[in-house]
Amino acid sequence: MKKLFTSDRFFLAMTLCAVIGEAIAAIIDMFSMPDFLVADIQLLFRVALVVMLYRSYYRHNKNVMKGMMGCLLTAQVLTGFSLAASSSLFTGEKFLCYLYLLFSLSMFVNHFIINSDHHSSPTAVRINEICAILLVLVGICFTIGMIVYNNSALNVLCSVVDAIGFAGMASVVVCVESRLDAYRIEREANGYKAE
Repeated sequence: MKKLFTSDRFFLAMTLCAVIGEAIAAIIDMFSMPDFLVADIQLLFRVALVVMLYRSYYRHNKNVMKGMMGCLLTAQVLTGFSLAASSSLFTGEKFLCYLYLLFSLSMFVNHFIINSDHHSSPTAVRINEICAILLVLVGICFTIGMIVYNNSALNVLCSVVDAIGFAGMASVVVCVESRLDAYRIEREANGYKAE
């Protein structure tokens, strides 16, 4: 799992999935369900955060990068609370909403544990990698439920691109955390002592 989340290609692929998938989903949703315009604008804001995170990582702008990760995780937790408070559309949706919230909160708390000092935190990073994978599985279950609930061609397209985008959105922060932790492990192996 570590090799996957530290791969340059995977990081780029997840960034592209998040940006393209969620932007297309938000645009389709704006026109097909204008009642959810605020949620779509929030989603486009998260897409912008992903772009900024990716750029800040490759520009080695650590302060911006950490801010973007915190913003993305906060938005994810807020989405989890919104989903948990929403009404059920299909059987089992409430359970999926609570799982989404649980995994999002775990990633959020763990992010601050990982960044609380300058030492490596391979166990905490591994937990976030697992949470990201579980979130993607929850997203796939949501997508299947939405397709079954409303199988119009536009809804199927929106659900599929949203699932692809969500997979990227759930993964980008963990990609950065995994890369930073790999750097810390290497630095510690070379004798670095954090003050």
